[in-house]
Amino acid sequence: MKKYIIYLFLLSIIFISNTVLQAQVKVEYSTIKLNSTIKPLDNTNDWLFEIQNLDPTQGNVIYKQYFASQKRKVNKKYASMRMGEYIGNNLHSTDVDTPIVDYSFVGNEYSYSAPNDNTMAVSNDGIVVSAINTNIIFYDTKKDTLLKRMSLRYFSRNVDGISNHQYDPKAIYDYQNDRFILVYLAGSGTSGSSDIIIAFSTTNNPLDEWNIYAIEGNPFNDSSWTDYPSISLSDKELFITGNLIKTGNGSWQTSFKQSLIWQIDKQDGFEGEILDMAIFSNIKHKGIPCRNIHPVRGGDKFYGPDMYFLSERNFDIENDTFFVMKVDKYLSEGDLTLEVEAIVSDEKYGMPPNALQPALTDSLSTNDSRVLGAFYYDNKIQFVGNSVDVLTGHASFYHGIVNLAENNRNLHLNIFSDSLLEYGYPNISFCGTTAESQQSIITYNYSSYKTLPGMASFIYKGKDDAYSVPIILKEGESTIQVLNGNERWGDYSASQPMYNKPGQVWAAATYGKKYYSIRAYGTWITSLNTQLTDEVSISDGKIDSKVYPNPVGKEMAVVEFTLEEKEEIKIQIVDVNGRFIDEIYSQQAERGRNRISFTTAPLVSGLYFVIIRNENSIIKTHKISVIN
Repeated sequence: MKKYIIYLFLLSIIFISNTVLQAQVKVEYSTIKLNSTIKPLDNTNDWLFEIQNLDPTQGNVIYKQYFASQKRKVNKKYASMRMGEYIGNNLHSTDVDTPIVDYSFVGNEYSYSAPNDNTMAVSNDGIVVSAINTNIIFYDTKKDTLLKRMSLRYFSRNVDGISNHQYDPKAIYDYQNDRFILVYLAGSGTSGSSDIIIAFSTTNNPLDEWNIYAIEGNPFNDSSWTDYPSISLSDKELFITGNLIKTGNGSWQTSFKQSLIWQIDKQDGFEGEILDMAIFSNIKHKGIPCRNIHPVRGGDKFYGPDMYFLSERNFDIENDTFFVMKVDKYLSEGDLTLEVEAIVSDEKYGMPPNALQPALTDSLSTNDSRVLGAFYYDNKIQFVGNSVDVLTGHASFYHGIVNLAENNRNLHLNIFSDSLLEYGYPNISFCGTTAESQQSIITYNYSSYKTLPGMASFIYKGKDDAYSVPIILKEGESTIQVLNGNERWGDYSASQPMYNKPGQVWAAATYGKKYYSIRAYGTWITSLNTQLTDEVSISDGKIDSKVYPNPVGKEMAVVEFTLEEKEEIKIQIVDVNGRFIDEIYSQQAERGRNRISFTTAPLVSGLYFVIIRNENSIIKTHKISVIN
């Protein structure tokens, strides 16, 4: 009986400690006045000036030493495996169609700075706002025209009292308001000041006026500065997360103070009004601060008031725990709270080694295993981040799925690697076209000791661990060799669903590109589509057909189809706007399996439909992407 009482007492202590833990999260409310406005169309004197020290840094001295120590441990642990003939995961399948490339172009030009840190947002009308660590571009994809290029520094030139060191941009498109939001940092531990710049476009044309606010990056006046912002939108609010870093040369444990969450009324920003804002601080689990908190974006739409966040133990060489957080009230409702829950995954992740490049060129830094992209759809969160594959020792990435069902909360994790390639900086977007779909497109960087740094992608079918075979979106043209020592590969890449075009996703990432004598960074921006639900059949479903390769370039395109009976058929080409291009086949086809091939040389690059039809109806329709 005494043991039972002691047991109940211990349980009560645990319960009370967990309750207090949640109550310890602090929420402070404040307002921010409009600081200035900027109209990019009036930009006439932007020199796009940039200066960079070529010796890479990772923050304060002792933090840098710790980070390097962890990387050495990882590299040493897997050194004998890095160039071995090991087989990566077997999750990729030819039964899942690969993404279709709709449109691609070279993004932000290299500005003699590192890293690239690609971010991008695209409007329903195809206007792209893309940024790297130094500059912004506005691009009209329908006219295939660069509208404007300007530096981050010039964009916020009317904001008084901020540092000229401006970096870590994040862009997002609000499809409800048809507006853009751009967030980036000004100042760091060596700058003497720290601010978060938030810019709201006032129209859907990014060349029109923007409302600009500067939020204090040292909100508690404790000699800290904000690093590594991430952003998301609900139906009414903007959420920003960031890490508070203590200024100075202390140890990495004391230099990282905590991660914060800002909750902001976005409508105020679009209208240039005073911003209502709340700051969540002291976010911990079992007394340990949660680091690198990542907000979760809506899959097919913005949701609210609930907003989810993810975190993990990103510096650990091996771990299996993730942290799921939730805010469940609008700012206007007051009395805000933040839930923090630990969920153990069924696979382990860990800090990755740096990725190799050809010809013994400096390795590409892969940073740590923080969450880099996430979305919420139908009570599940899908997310991705850098990791190590313990079977091959390669830099890899994880794809996780959190099931939020109250009676069955769990986290399933897959690690992606290859016998040759090493991966880094993935991102993910929802691309489903049905209510039941959990389909997503994952994009990522790749490199190896035999392969130049490039960009690739594949589709997750949405169930049964089924993934398409990867396709290369942009091959590397050069190694990357800018800094003295390990090269910065970036800190993130970009991905966004087209909310008005289900199944379409835009992405931006880094590839190796040569600028005169410098082996540096290129930015590749591309639009992807899924074929999984694109086939349209007016028949009884017994007609089987496929088109390959897809995308198709210089090689011949092939159409295979099966007919139940011998009949007269036509195969036609139609462009993405429904304009008839040509009829490439019109005669009888035999019962059973048939195959024809044709060149796409008469077509310009773009998206087309290959239609198989008989006298009375369309049998099958396939999308095909042509790259000429």
